[in-house]
Amino acid sequence: MELSYLNVLIDSGVPVINVTASTRERLSVLSSIIRSSAYPKNVPIYLWNSGWGCMEQVNCNSASEIDFSAIHSSCLCKYDQDIFDVFEFLMDSEREGIFIFENLFSLGNTAPEEDKLFSHKLISKIINIYYELENNSFFKKLIILTTDNVEIPSTLASLIPTLYNPLPSENDIADYLKKELPCLTQKTNISSLVNAASGLTIEEIRLGLKIAIRPELTTNIHDLLKQLLAYKIYRFRSLNLNFVSKPSVPDFGGLDLFKKFILQAKLDFSTEARKSNIPLPKGCLLVGPPGTGKTLAANVCASILGFPLVSVDTAAVVSGGATYLKRTLKRVEACAPVVLYFDELDKLFSNSSTGGEDANSAQILGTLLTWLQDKKTAVFVVATLNRIDVLPPELTRMGRFDEIFYVGFPQAYERKEILMMHLARFDKRYKDSDVLTQKEWRIILNNTVNCTGAELARMVEKAARKLFHQGLKMNIGLNELLEQRDSMVPLYVRDTDRILAITNRAKYFAQPASSEDTSVFAPAITSFWGDAIQNKKN
Repeated sequence: MELSYLNVLIDSGVPVINVTASTRERLSVLSSIIRSSAYPKNVPIYLWNSGWGCMEQVNCNSASEIDFSAIHSSCLCKYDQDIFDVFEFLMDSEREGIFIFENLFSLGNTAPEEDKLFSHKLISKIINIYYELENNSFFKKLIILTTDNVEIPSTLASLIPTLYNPLPSENDIADYLKKELPCLTQKTNISSLVNAASGLTIEEIRLGLKIAIRPELTTNIHDLLKQLLAYKIYRFRSLNLNFVSKPSVPDFGGLDLFKKFILQAKLDFSTEARKSNIPLPKGCLLVGPPGTGKTLAANVCASILGFPLVSVDTAAVVSGGATYLKRTLKRVEACAPVVLYFDELDKLFSNSSTGGEDANSAQILGTLLTWLQDKKTAVFVVATLNRIDVLPPELTRMGRFDEIFYVGFPQAYERKEILMMHLARFDKRYKDSDVLTQKEWRIILNNTVNCTGAELARMVEKAARKLFHQGLKMNIGLNELLEQRDSMVPLYVRDTDRILAITNRAKYFAQPASSEDTSVFAPAITSFWGDAIQNKKN
């Protein structure tokens, strides 16, 4: 529930409430509790944290900022008392008020066994306080203030409701910008600024504006937009998220069926689709061997849709668990419309135990499944992976993703497209015409069977680099390409068994991302004895 429900819970008689917020939001959350709950009910508010070692009364000044002037003159208990002594004092005292305890679940000792005992004792104490205060005639309410990267123990979660400070909506951001930038916002459309600030908290936006607006600089709307967007990228990166506002990537060869699917998804995001009750697209899985262009396809997907791209570090998800994933999904939804990209999604579940899943993977899976099922925002999920058999069946069943595509080794016509695209980067002749003859193309394409798109790109780059080092004209022909092909050992050759295993499993689950090769460069169909069979499609 959102923080706005605090008074509802207090009036309903709930004695202990957990409030979660980021460290930067700490003061604004405290101010909100004072203004919306303490002042209307005419009760004091007290704060305890391990830094003070005691409980102090806090107030807001006329500017709605926390007033710490009374600190150390309104101490309710001794400085040398531990948290359990403070609890005892609180329960024995007849003083009324709202009592806030910060970061209780980050306390403990260095020894693991002592930490465990401390945690059990703390949980039991809070449960006892809950039931004692529930029947107490005095107005005593406990608020446990935790950072957003910490979840309260499951034993308490079933008893104590948790509130969070939601990310601001577009209207909230617009109102704040109009208040902070009256001169700029009156003269121009601020929708671009709102988009740049989406996904940030109000406190983060405030800091971003302070960084952008400096006395020595003349600030206009374009400079402000650039600086605010730069701060957002920095802030997301600190959360292990990579935010790209306008993905600008070159086209990629082949994958025509995947491109068609994305173009259809773009139509499904339109206002006309909403009027026709077409559901919002969910996303797709791209499975196949490494280096076949899955990551590039995800970037091109965002470019075609015209959405920003947010890439999630799967290692950070594994490390942070379900708590980190929940925070990430909230940030991403606030940026909608957006493409959410999971690279190597199978790594989230590759460490599962032999019995199925470990606890961390199970929590991550539950969070992801619930979100995929319930999301109502324009977030298009693209996830790439090498081994689809690692994913839990609940994640690949019909309805979780719109499609599962197999991205395999490029076919002959796709290899030609990829080579042409990279050759044009160095040899300008390939931009306007086909330099190689059909016979030469057959030779190079027959020599690059089962080469990935990354290997083809590398082959062209090495050929160009060699010509450059020799001071020769940048004319890349058949001989230069074959020379680099002969010096390269493709992934398929180096790890044939595992690549074939990936390919065979993926083809069973997924539909192809590319149409069947019917070009003049397609390999001839042969009989069991090796005799060529006439292609019926020609």
